[in-house]
Amino acid sequence: MNTRIFVERAGSGRAGSAVLAIALAFVALAAGPAAAQQFNGDNQWVAPHGVATFILTVGQEYSTALAIAALLPETEFNIGVTHFVDKPLDLTEGHYSGLFYVKRRLFENEAGNAGMSVSVGTGVDPSYLAAGTVTDTFKSWFASTAYTMAFREGAVTWDLMPGVLVNLDEDQSGQTAWGMTWCTRVAVYKVIPQSAIVGEVYGTAGEAYAEPTYRVGVRWESPRVIIAATYGDSFSGNGSPRFEVGVMVLTNQLKFLCLGKCRKDPDW
Repeated sequence: MNTRIFVERAGSGRAGSAVLAIALAFVALAAGPAAAQQFNGDNQWVAPHGVATFILTVGQEYSTALAIAALLPETEFNIGVTHFVDKPLDLTEGHYSGLFYVKRRLFENEAGNAGMSVSVGTGVDPSYLAAGTVTDTFKSWFASTAYTMAFREGAVTWDLMPGVLVNLDEDQSGQTAWGMTWCTRVAVYKVIPQSAIVGEVYGTAGEAYAEPTYRVGVRWESPRVIIAATYGDSFSGNGSPRFEVGVMVLTNQLKFLCLGKCRKDPDW
């Protein structure tokens, strides 16, 4: 998901947690040729021109619905909404927050499992917020890049995703807070049939600090439907453990979604 292009609690980590984070990044899995559904990190992959993607995740702290359309070649437009439960990380009125961003692939290898993309947009990404942060959709902006490397003939992929965010009205104080977001994710295939084991670590440095957090899970993949279950928590233990389940559905190539000439993709 997007997709998709999330850290919860403020606090300091431990030395052992840093070692665990590095180890986790190399033994867990990252995304294959699909959106970053349910995971905080992203990869270089974008859907073929004219393909739509729908993502729904349900978790203990928040749930997200995301609709994605590849209106232009190599480019996806993402729009979604997050609903926060009892104690939302984002304290916007009604416990809802919007998300809109554009993702553009810059290059990709012939195998389609490595390359680079950039994403720019607005909205509240709950994993990159400290607990209790008050902001709103058009008061929070972000930009990030995803660089994907493939190893062992694509059986292992590694994503690096540095970025920047700015909250223009941090805690409704009129103050601007900047942060450097970071995420690394590793995906391993061919361990569980038709599935990937995925793990990632991520956080935010700077004025908009959010402490390092991990997420691990298993994702079952088919050409059009992907189902995932994940578990995550902060390394310091100050956060709240969180389970999530999600589903991603991709459509066939739809001519009415193509801006400009829609070149037929034989795989879709």
